[in-house]
Amino acid sequence: MTFYKVGDEVKAGKFGPLEHDFGGIVEKVYENSIMIAIKQFDPSDKTSVNELNGRAVIRKDEAKMVKAVERTAEDKELAAKEEKEKGEKAAKPARKKRTTKKSEKKGDK
Repeated sequence: MTFYKVGDEVKAGKFGPLEHDFGGIVEKVYENSIMIAIKQFDPSDKTSVNELNGRAVIRKDEAKMVKAVERTAEDKELAAKEEKEKGEKAAKPARKKRTTKKSEKKGDK
């Protein structure tokens, strides 16, 4: 997963009411998604962009980085930490659910 920061320029595929690909600037970064201020879009999508108030929240996996803002050493450390934590979560085995036996009553037979 790419590490996004406010100010990065990204492109994304069609989304919700938008019928064409669009691009914009990252305004907010969430755990698994980002909010984009839509700047580049197909003219036929103008009404849809207006309905969305010029913003869209998309999954990080669906966005492609076009131009990144300068990263500091702290940003690089944070990105490495996030990647490490994500790898550790994926490596953990899934918990097994406890099952309980149904009690059999003598009168049920």
